[in-house]
Amino acid sequence: MPRQPGEGRRSGARTATLRAVTALGTLRPLLSRLAWVAVAAVIAIGAAGVVGAMQRQPASTEPELTFVGDEAAGPALDAATHELQALSDEVEVFGATARQTLATVVGGDLESLEALITAGTAQLANVDRQAVRLEAAVAAVPGLGAGSQLAISPDLRLRYEALMTATGLTAGFDAEWGAFTGRALAAASLRTLLARHDEETAAAAREGFAAHYKEALALLDRSDATVAEGRALAQRLGEAADVSTLIAWLDRNAAYDAALRGLYQSLVDAKGRVTDDVRAAFAAEKEARARLPEDARGLVVIMAEVAQGGLNQAVISIEEARGSLSAALDVQADLRAGGTPPG
Repeated sequence: MPRQPGEGRRSGARTATLRAVTALGTLRPLLSRLAWVAVAAVIAIGAAGVVGAMQRQPASTEPELTFVGDEAAGPALDAATHELQALSDEVEVFGATARQTLATVVGGDLESLEALITAGTAQLANVDRQAVRLEAAVAAVPGLGAGSQLAISPDLRLRYEALMTATGLTAGFDAEWGAFTGRALAAASLRTLLARHDEETAAAAREGFAAHYKEALALLDRSDATVAEGRALAQRLGEAADVSTLIAWLDRNAAYDAALRGLYQSLVDAKGRVTDDVRAAFAAEKEARARLPEDARGLVVIMAEVAQGGLNQAVISIEEARGSLSAALDVQADLRAGGTPPG
């Protein structure tokens, strides 16, 4: 049958249309999958942003977000600050006693020294009790565990941190006070011991001048015992102090005691006659006497060296702790007033 005009063109158009539809049907599943992939990517990106936002801590917290936590923590921090002030006061009293004790050591007043040590020991017990109270008060502050930055305002967290640094500052006081008092008593005893030696040797010299040589020798036995006691004390003090001046003092006095003993013994042996041994003994005594300190200024040097060997350090440690407690109190006062903490 013959074709009508234009029929060929229409048949070609239908064929092209059918091919396009067929191709579209083939591509539709692929396009659909690509669209879902794109949607999934958008969802994933959005979810990652949400998670990231949740994980990032805010730079600051709004007052309404921390109101409940602050209302609970604030009074507890005030109570802990009260305990901190009480501890600072106790440490200040304790430090004053320690300084007075150090001054008494140089004076060598054993009776006053023992009274101060007793008072200081009682004050140290007060410090220890108050330190325990402070630690308990700080531990009782609520809401300051993990994640507190979301529930407690920055100022209150800073107050808490300052209180935490103040706990434990007095932990070493017991050991330091024990060492301090031991050295203080030893140092004060040293001054008394050195003075006693001078008196014993002077008494022996007076007996020798009166020609009571045997009595003089007996008194020199006491001087020898005192020097031995001084050497033992110097050995103990030498663990924490420069005792070179003390040892030099003991050596020179021991040498004089020995020279004086040699003189009196030679006079006893010579039965009052002036022999070559007596002349040599007189010369040795004169030489040893010339090497003795002229006055008591050496005692001041000795006591200063002893004080530098631990006594001063104990007082310094107490003062450093007191300063740290005071600084923690300054932080509390400034933050409570709405200011910026010092430092």
